[in-house]
Amino acid sequence: MGREAICSIRWQGEAAEGKALLESEEVILRGDIRARIPRAEITRAEVEGEVLRLLAAGGWLELDLGAKAAESWRKAILKGPPSLAEKLGVGPGARAFALAPLTDEAVIAALSGAEAAQAADAAFLIAELLSDAGLAAALAAAEASGAPPIWCLYPKGKTAEPSDARVREVFRAAGFVDVKSCAVSDRLTATRYQRRRD
Repeated sequence: MGREAICSIRWQGEAAEGKALLESEEVILRGDIRARIPRAEITRAEVEGEVLRLLAAGGWLELDLGAKAAESWRKAILKGPPSLAEKLGVGPGARAFALAPLTDEAVIAALSGAEAAQAADAAFLIAELLSDAGLAAALAAAEASGAPPIWCLYPKGKTAEPSDARVREVFRAAGFVDVKSCAVSDRLTATRYQRRRD
């Protein structure tokens, strides 16, 4: 979701200015009041004037966001987080071509029914990168296909190979820019690259 606001926060008997972030799985409070409230624990979302009120397991959370932003956050919370297919932008009108067999169950489920038979029929490519050799192969395949947008999926964490920094370095050096990223699963993250337009 990626929404954030500097606002007055009231939570569990405390009140302070701070930062509130609405993420796909939780509401995060930063500043003098610090908390992580799982979205699954939010049972009510309402707007009173300029205040967003959320009922969670710890009580009422109130965020002074302004009327327009409060209503926008309320709608986003009620809608729920986007599916992985929505995050990737895949669907019947935007098919993906996997450059190699996929191993992550979440990705396989997200692409179900929206896989292109060949790269030429795809809106974008998708590559699960589990080694530097896989990274090089994905870049070569993207370039051989005319450089369509490509989602690079790779392991999370500081010790991941290839790392986020390594993927970015290789694709940027080849004239691609990273335009979007999202969490995929507990194991993988994803970044979308497309050819730089000069």
